[in-house]
Amino acid sequence: MKDKIWILLMILCLLIIGVVTGITFSLDHTIYQFFVSFHNPLLLEIASFFSSFSSVAVLFVISFILIFFLRNNKDRLFLVITLLSSAAFILLTKNFFARPRPELGSMLTDYSFPSGHSFISVAFYGFLLYLLQKSKPNKYIKNFFTIFLIFLIVAIPLSRLVLGVHYITDVIAGAILGILLLFLIVYLYNKVELPLKKEKPLLQTFHYAIDGIFSTIKRERNMVIHVLVMILVVGAGIFYEISMEEWLICITLFGMVLALELVNTAVENVVDLVTEEKKAKAKLAKDAAAGAVLIMAFFAACVGILIFLPKII
Repeated sequence: MKDKIWILLMILCLLIIGVVTGITFSLDHTIYQFFVSFHNPLLLEIASFFSSFSSVAVLFVISFILIFFLRNNKDRLFLVITLLSSAAFILLTKNFFARPRPELGSMLTDYSFPSGHSFISVAFYGFLLYLLQKSKPNKYIKNFFTIFLIFLIVAIPLSRLVLGVHYITDVIAGAILGILLLFLIVYLYNKVELPLKKEKPLLQTFHYAIDGIFSTIKRERNMVIHVLVMILVVGAGIFYEISMEEWLICITLFGMVLALELVNTAVENVVDLVTEEKKAKAKLAKDAAAGAVLIMAFFAACVGILIFLPKII
């Protein structure tokens, strides 16, 4: 492993020297013109599609989804570390070298060297590939995603050349940096020991949560009132055509009131489970939880009046 790292570092140093001194200028432009010569609408659409897998929006969505589906907190933590460290490092290196992009990439606001998409594709999807090999899913599912991740790791850097937004040295340097970061992340992952808690399947935890919501609606009068008020407010919002900002405020308040009512129900049941005797602390716990719901509901009603009263009058 150390030999591979030293070889990669030597290649990276040679690339940097070549780019800074202009030695690679001729090679870069020759390969750039080669890829540009194949341009056609369909090819550019395909390249743009695969390139988007290393865009900020797609990486954020993938990370957000995986946070729920990864097997433990260690995997989640290192996934986020990989993504954030990749973004930070590529930002620093791009601004340090400040290499202008080729002609077709000149509309982009950032610099060319090294390729951020290539860097992140190797580091981020490479780490997902590492986690996949450690997991034990169905054999066919594992093989499918292994092939898919390897394909992305290759296709994303290639797509940057096809689009004409990077030189070949940008892409190679980005890929090497991604490999080096991946080695570091995997090394730290294996060194760091975190307590691993056996977790229940995600769908099962959703089932428990949904069951708790419907059980509360069935048994608690106040929860039914909150839900009916929410339905009425939604109907009024549609009728009076409230703005997107007003919808966001209403939806946020719905969630806060309903969540507090669920917490209030949980507190009441836990207190009853612990003791059925009339104790001052037990009464305070129940009253405080109910008071929290009342305060939230009161202020939600005030906000609702401020939104709807001018429209009614």
